[in-house]
Amino acid sequence: MNHSEQLKDVLAEGCIIRRLEDDIYSALPDLPHKHLYDRRAAAYDSVVSTWLYNRLMWGTSPLDYVAFAREAVVSHPAGRMVDAGCGSMLFTAQVYLASHRQVIAFDQSLQMLKRARARLIRLGGSVPERILLLQADLSNLVFRPGRFDTLLCMNVLHQFAGAAELIPKLSGLLVDGGQLYLTSLVSNGRYIGDRWLGTLYRTGEFVRPRSGVELRNLLEDTLGEEVSYRMKGNMAFATAGC
Repeated sequence: MNHSEQLKDVLAEGCIIRRLEDDIYSALPDLPHKHLYDRRAAAYDSVVSTWLYNRLMWGTSPLDYVAFAREAVVSHPAGRMVDAGCGSMLFTAQVYLASHRQVIAFDQSLQMLKRARARLIRLGGSVPERILLLQADLSNLVFRPGRFDTLLCMNVLHQFAGAAELIPKLSGLLVDGGQLYLTSLVSNGRYIGDRWLGTLYRTGEFVRPRSGVELRNLLEDTLGEEVSYRMKGNMAFATAGC
């Protein structure tokens, strides 16, 4: 299935898509859009990719994120998947390339999408036709309900003020029996991690830090069902059937 066919099958009625560059499309209006991470994409990747940063700040490892992404991918090997807030595919590109799944990966930052494309090409030689990169806004989802079997949303909720409204909208994109995979930074009694979360909140980078219990309650209240939930350091990993 080519990109046009993929989009036609999942986009909401009236949504207009533009081709920006090779392998990258946009659902945003044809106006200048500068996302915060457009200016920081390279620096973000160089820091966040390191074992030391993740271990020191958050008590995790990049391998934890790769493993979680793999869980999402293998949950339904043949089903359509959406990656909400895909960033530069720092922890997901290799996982997607190793699978046969159709993936629509979207982010508001064009520079992040360009880095995702470059990573896919570097690791796999090209961007497979089954992987589509889309510039789109999480706060204004452009997809029809019930079109995806799996949704992955990594490291977004701690940056998103309207999480209580976003979560049910994301789950609404899934077919009955679909699986939702989410990660988010939370306060967890770790001195360095909790202090850094507070700093990022005060500078406006993140929303007010939630505790692990707060996030779990938020997920279960908004989804209306029990959530499979685990913590490692300051990172929460959550899975729910929808």
